Order: sequence, then structure tokens, then C-alpha cells
Amino acid sequence: MRKAHSIGPKMLDYLAEIGVERLEDLAGADPAVLAMRIDVALGRRHMNRMGVAALANLVGLANAEAGRKSDR
Repeated sequence: MRKAHSIGPKMLDYLAEIGVERLEDLAGADPAVLAMRIDVALGRRHMNRMGVAALANLVGLANAEAGRKSDR
């Protein structure tokens, strides 16, 4: 998951907190819903736009990887 632009160890920890361990887990996900789930799990008010954009990059990578696997 570190291949995605703007994803660091902190975001990976946040994703693990909501049960996301693999890139495949994110294929087809809605970044805004992921951000909300992370906020609820961490007891925060809201994730900033940069965090949501980072999640969108990660979901995009997951979708691209899923597409490559289905082409094989």
C-alpha cells in the first residue's frame, strides 16, 4: 500500500484500525466513507482534505491493481 502517493505509516495504522490490511481490501471503496470510519474509530471530528485525497489515491491504486489481476 506504500506505493500510493501520500500514504505513510500513520495512514496505514489508521487503515489497520478499521480492519484494512491489504490493498485488495480497498478496491471499490469510497474514500469519504473510509475517512468517516477512521474518524469514528479514532474518536475524531473529521479527517482533513489531504487525508481524504490520500485515501482516494490508495483506492485508485487498489482499483488499478484489481483491474490488472482480472486481465490476466
